[in-house]
Amino acid sequence: MRNPATALLFGLLLVLGTTNGCLGDSSSDQGSASELNPSLGDPCLSPSLSVLQEETTIFVQGQERTFRLSVPSSDAGTELALIIVFHGGTDSQEDFAQQEQFDQLGEQEKFIMAYAIADQERTAAEGEWYLNTAATSRDDNNFSEAIVDELSAAYCVDQTRLYAIGYSLGAMFTYEIACQLNHRFAAVASFAGTMPVSPESCDLSSGIGVMHIHGKLDYIIYYHSDWEWKEGEHEGVGTMSEVPALIDYWAQKSDCQAISEDSSLFVEHIVHNDCVDDIRIEHYGLELNDHNWPNEIDGTPTYELMWEFLSDFVREQAPSIL
Repeated sequence: MRNPATALLFGLLLVLGTTNGCLGDSSSDQGSASELNPSLGDPCLSPSLSVLQEETTIFVQGQERTFRLSVPSSDAGTELALIIVFHGGTDSQEDFAQQEQFDQLGEQEKFIMAYAIADQERTAAEGEWYLNTAATSRDDNNFSEAIVDELSAAYCVDQTRLYAIGYSLGAMFTYEIACQLNHRFAAVASFAGTMPVSPESCDLSSGIGVMHIHGKLDYIIYYHSDWEWKEGEHEGVGTMSEVPALIDYWAQKSDCQAISEDSSLFVEHIVHNDCVDDIRIEHYGLELNDHNWPNEIDGTPTYELMWEFLSDFVREQAPSIL
């Protein structure tokens, strides 16, 4: 016969385990994807338990999409910033650069890391991440917003501190976030990417902070010249921009009125400021680096440099119209 005290304890544990999505299981079996459990009430009323690299599935317009989730432990009422990370081409099954350090910093600074995984069913012509977004190819934009919405139903997500980070092809997609989702995201930071010279659309409803880091010896995404996609790949995207022109594009688009430059043997650092909505456009040109993610930039770990930039920006609840 079951001990009454044991039965009572079991019942309490069962209730606690299903009450709030914030209390996710951080020890779920690796290799199996889990689904988010939305909070039955306000997720900010409950603490969050640490989650580390948990593969998570959500449904976006009927299609199953996947990302890896890391969540810091936090007290009830702690609003958590959210960073969505976009991997490089063919890197969907690989660890993101400095992933462990990003997760550790997230625990320390109290932000969520969501490592988006590209749709594996697409053709080379479509590309792992949709670029040059048109009305018929918003799937990855929808995926990004769905990540925000689903996590917001389970955790105490600060809607004013939504950010994106990308590498290579994923860095290119961060410019879709900047162009199409600036009404929600406050800033993006990318390494070794670019964007089309003539995007389908890139309209600002509010200023968005942009950090771009790029090796000047990059042999894949050229620094000093425009380039074309290979035949049969990413059809319709068109000519991709050189990096200096990319930085100028965002500085002009953001109506920046001031610029500061600082160069050394290893790093060219350009900052466009006095921009709309108090954002800035910041660029690090790495003189001796190629396409590989750098561990540090000018003495600062790259993951820390990106977070320091992103965390400077907060999205106003009622964005201004440019």
